[in-house]
Amino acid sequence: MHFITSMKNRLSINTIIERINAFGPDMGGVLSFADLWNLLGLKSSDRVAKVVDRLMREKVLFKIQRNVYATKNPDLWILASRLKKGSYISMDSVLAKNALIGTIPTYTVSSVYAGAGRKTVETPFGSLRYFSIKKDLIFGISRLKNGVEVADSEKAYLDLLYFYMKGARYVIDPQRDVSLWKLDLKKLKKYLKAYKNPKFVSFVEGLIREIA
Repeated sequence: MHFITSMKNRLSINTIIERINAFGPDMGGVLSFADLWNLLGLKSSDRVAKVVDRLMREKVLFKIQRNVYATKNPDLWILASRLKKGSYISMDSVLAKNALIGTIPTYTVSSVYAGAGRKTVETPFGSLRYFSIKKDLIFGISRLKNGVEVADSEKAYLDLLYFYMKGARYVIDPQRDVSLWKLDLKKLKKYLKAYKNPKFVSFVEGLIREIA
């Protein structure tokens, strides 16, 4: 079967797969419908949709949500960021990456965003957990080269405790399993001043006394 790109040029399914395999890693294995349209070079969205349907049947692409697709084994940090604009990777995901806690399940990512509501998005590749926080509590974040926004270790730790007090549960114990000595105490105390909940502030201060 061939997919027509013009009267003079035909694009085979194998060529399409080769293009996706070549281009996909640059996108972290996460592609929007617009990305695929540009990649395939087709003039009609209907034709693109037919090709995408075929690629999903071939299990070359997997639909995550409307207009968002992934190749096999996508970068879950990139996927989490693409699904929720304005979110940043935090908590156990960052602490594990920075070796402040032991290994956590590879196929789970924790993100934070400004807004309301908490939800988990299940994908064929893992669980994406989203936690909402007040806009004025979003700080301590940097942007990676791939565009993903990530909390530093100190903010990730505070986020972990913040949502723990709100009922979130993790595979690690936030009170015992974090290597606090690796945190920047001065920065942590500076960040803590932004929190207005006395109960939370007291809780954190009690935990960090051992590194004071």
